[in-house]
This record gives sequence, C-alpha cells and structure tokens, in this order.
Amino acid sequence: MKNRLIIIGKNLYLNQPFMEYIERELGHLGFLEQITKLPETSSDNVTLLQQQIEMGGNLVIVANRHAFTPISKLLATMIDDTLILKENLLIPSKSEIYDDNSFLVQFNGCMINVTLAEPGYTLPMFLIEHREREGVIHLFNVDEESALILLDPLAKSHEIEVVITQLTPGWLQVECISKKYGQLGNFLKSVNQLLSGKVIESTNIFAYLIHRLSQSNKTVTFAESCTGGLVASQLTSEAGSSEIFRGSLVTYSNTLKAGWLGVEKEILERYGAVSEQCVEQMLTGAQEIAQADYALAVSGIAGPGGGTPQKPVGTVFIGAKSDTHTIVEQLHFEGDRNYIQKQSMLYAYKLLFQIAAEDLF
Repeated sequence: MKNRLIIIGKNLYLNQPFMEYIERELGHLGFLEQITKLPETSSDNVTLLQQQIEMGGNLVIVANRHAFTPISKLLATMIDDTLILKENLLIPSKSEIYDDNSFLVQFNGCMINVTLAEPGYTLPMFLIEHREREGVIHLFNVDEESALILLDPLAKSHEIEVVITQLTPGWLQVECISKKYGQLGNFLKSVNQLLSGKVIESTNIFAYLIHRLSQSNKTVTFAESCTGGLVASQLTSEAGSSEIFRGSLVTYSNTLKAGWLGVEKEILERYGAVSEQCVEQMLTGAQEIAQADYALAVSGIAGPGGGTPQKPVGTVFIGAKSDTHTIVEQLHFEGDRNYIQKQSMLYAYKLLFQIAAEDLF
C-alpha cells in the first residue's frame, strides 16, 4: 500500500520540528513513499491532486488554515461531490469518517485524509488505518551483502519486497513490504528463526529499547563529547525513557572529563581525549556516578576542523560498559559534522544492543 504525504502551506513545511511531529504521528502507516511540499497559493495543486489520486493507495494532505477550505472544495469538485457543514467543518458529503479538523474520503481506490494543522497546536487525528502490509526489521552485525543473500530467498517465497539501508556500521534497517495480504507475518517469523540473536522487529527501535530494558529493570547512562548530547536526546525524545535513563554528562572539555568523570590527567596527556583509553575511563566514571547497569561513551572529531594525520576528521572512539564487560571501538566516519555526529550516536546504541543482548534480543 503506497503512503504519500502532501504538505500545503509554507508555515508548515518550513517549520522542521513541526514536520518531524507530523511524520511521527504518521508512523502507524509505516514507510512514506513520497512527501510533497507546496505553498497554499500554488497553481500546481489541481494537477498534483489529480496525479496523486490516480496513483491510489493512502494519501494524507496536511493543509494550513488558509489552504484547508480551498483544498476541500477542490477535492470535492474532483470527486464530483459537494461540501457540507459538519461540526463547523466544511467537508465533502461523501466523507466516510470525520473528526475535529480531519476528514477521510475514498475515491477510485485512493483513501484521502485531509487535515487542518497549525504550528504550535496539537495535530488533528489522522484517520487512515495501517494495512499491516509493511514492517521494519533491524539487523545487527550482518553486512548488507550477507543480508541480501539470506533474505532474498525468503522474500521471494513470501512475495515480500525488502529495502535495506545502513544506519551505521553493523546496523541495517530493512523495510519489508508485502505484495500479498497475510504474507508479512510469515516472512518476519522466518527471518527471526534464521537470524536469531541478530534481528529485532520494530518500527520504533528506541521505544522497543525502552520497553525491553524497563521489563528487565535495567538502567542506562551516557558520557558524551563530540555528540554533544545527541545520545541522550534520542532516548529522551521517547515516552517512558525516565524508566531506564539515569542521566548523562556532556564533557566537551578535558577539564570536565577529568573533574566530572575522573579521566586521569596522564591518560589525557599521553593518549588525548580522542582515544580508547579516555573513552574507557569515561565509561567507568559515568557508570559509577549514575549507578546504572549500562553506560555508553563517545569522544571524537566531528569536524570540519580539528583533525590530524594520526586522527583525521571522522575519527571517533565509542564504548559500552556493563558490570561484566567493556567494549571500546575506533570508527572512521565520513560526511559533514552533523552526519558524523548522528552516525556516532547510532553506533553507540548499536554497542548497547550488543552488550545488553540478553535483555534486548
């Protein structure tokens, strides 16, 4: 089932936090195949709507206050309908379901959900239902070539299309799209049997992480340098994070690495802040301060400056620690500053899934 989103109104799509909010609320639909952004005065609205309706599938239109009524009128005209007033909302009379500032209409195999949205306010309810034909799995410590070799026969036998992307080294996200109703569940069951201990089925891996650690009564803490709090921010953006998160320290300077985390002066002078030895002591300090079951630590050079021939931009040391094991790895990421930071953040979580495997798989 194709899922597409049209945003009408510059004040909506130029507001990145609000756009992220919209996409989170549409997470129940799974993969969004296309996101189109148009100003409310665009002359392309008629042509675009005609094309999108002809494609079938699920179409969500999020319009601002100025565009909502004109778009509703345009849609009514296209589907040979008239507008009626229901609960102070002008909507097509053929609307199957409607709620405050949201209505759903079906036409020629296309389910169309039009909503009125404004930044700063709660989004209306999205009325399109998930058809259970799409799923997401996460593969850990499996390379992309091996994943394709392993998944391709299963995908073909169950009529599933798979799309693989690497989030960070050692962590693949796989979109699974069923071509035939009822096949997705059998495919996912087969993948779990084939790759036991390496696969997690979840459309929201961080919500899954919180749920599983909460069940085990386990806690986490972080010590960050080059990621500047991204690891903590990612976790606390999810509801329920307070159940497992003890807190974190962003120690950008060597002074704070030593004063807050107890990294030895000799370690910083001999090996530098971007080193295995420093990250290992950051892990120990964070875990001792927070009294957490698991600790993550990151220190590196995100760029664009600060690199050396020995430690170029993109060099990052990332570690994870439990009561019994410690992992510290050296990575060399490529890209701009933000991409390096986000890859580092994801790799830290990849190590958490590795060191807490008994709780998470």
